[in-house]
Amino acid sequence: MAKKTDSLVKIMEDREIEKEFLVDLQLTTRNLFAILEELSRKRNFPNRELIFAIMREVDEIETFLDDYGASHNKKFFYLRELIGSIRWINIVIFQGLHLLVRLESYHMEISPEDKEKFKKILKKTVSFYLEELKKLAVELKAEAAKHGFKKGEAKFGEQKTLVEMQKRILPPDLNENVVKEKEERVFEVLIKFLENSEDFNIFVCNANAEEEITEVVTEEVLEKYRSIFNQMESLYDTYLKNTEVERKLYDLRKIRSYMAITLHLLEIGKALVHFYERHSDKVSRYSTAVQISSLVNKRNIKGTIRELVLAYSMLFLLKGKDISGRIFRKMGRDADEFIYSTKMMIIPSHRLEDFHLRPVMPVTQIAGKYDIDSHLYYNRNKYNLKSPIEMAIAIPDIREALAKENVEIMIQGPRKSVVELCEFLKEKCGAYEKTIVCNLISSEVRL
Repeated sequence: MAKKTDSLVKIMEDREIEKEFLVDLQLTTRNLFAILEELSRKRNFPNRELIFAIMREVDEIETFLDDYGASHNKKFFYLRELIGSIRWINIVIFQGLHLLVRLESYHMEISPEDKEKFKKILKKTVSFYLEELKKLAVELKAEAAKHGFKKGEAKFGEQKTLVEMQKRILPPDLNENVVKEKEERVFEVLIKFLENSEDFNIFVCNANAEEEITEVVTEEVLEKYRSIFNQMESLYDTYLKNTEVERKLYDLRKIRSYMAITLHLLEIGKALVHFYERHSDKVSRYSTAVQISSLVNKRNIKGTIRELVLAYSMLFLLKGKDISGRIFRKMGRDADEFIYSTKMMIIPSHRLEDFHLRPVMPVTQIAGKYDIDSHLYYNRNKYNLKSPIEMAIAIPDIREALAKENVEIMIQGPRKSVVELCEFLKEKCGAYEKTIVCNLISSEVRL
């Protein structure tokens, strides 16, 4: 007879839940409740160490609850959602506090008035979400009491230093095949910064202001840009930080500061969007979710994303763009051959016969004059303007649409190239420029 084997998953009985799961859960949450108790006594902003300690404990509790499948259990679902909510709101607070603490050490080219305005909105953001975190802590304590948790004797000790809060990573050199001179590194870092800054700013400006901001600015989008700026920051720190070229070109430190500020703002945005996407609709179906439902306020979430995350990310990235031009000039290069620019162009449908392969193909020669690639964007497709093959694909697609209506295209690349390409299109097929307006943050931005 074959030996009977047990299933890898076993549904716990009530006795096991009471004697094993709840006992372990109370032990696992003991430190978090001690820290939250300390937080409740704070009348001013807590330090980063305390908020980081919450982050550390919540990670451990989430792992514990997920191992037991708490998110699929009626009895413990709400407790799991409270822990998850605390996690993401806590990230917003930590990143906001970090920006406030580091603000004076950042190398920024900004007026005292604008700096004070940024500081004010940061404090307002931290203050608001700190109060919401305290409400969640009260709700968590009440929920724990329903499960028979007794008040623990653990006390909070600020054991984590800043060094331990820092995440250490290996040099991001996977795509590095050759040893480069420091000047080449400067060009590499600046071009990546400019390209991705332009990409982010255009994404914000192209977003439909009529849609819900959390439908447009998703967690996936913010994680994409957060990851990009994180990699750029690491690249800078690996090859340029504390080097002779950085001491020679002081403005590089400002670029590094704008990278860092943008990264922390995107962390705030990602946490808020995740909180909204993950907890609002799901938790609102449960009548007991009082504090979470009250926290998911569309106006507050949208306001933070618009007024802090998007508006200030764009502000600092555009300032970085101006400073990059100054660095290129100090290095004896024509800044307009490296600074990215974007123009929206409208091709009128009545000029259909002027827009075909032979008269338009010279765009490849114009784009080919410059080291940095230029691209044409149409119908969510990206075409390299240096490539005859890609243009041979793009032009017929645009012609097909021109037979019915005016066509909007986007030209992006080094400023000099973009100006020359757009002038060519104006002359050959009557294209005209459409002003880029960033409706999502209620400000006009020329890129």
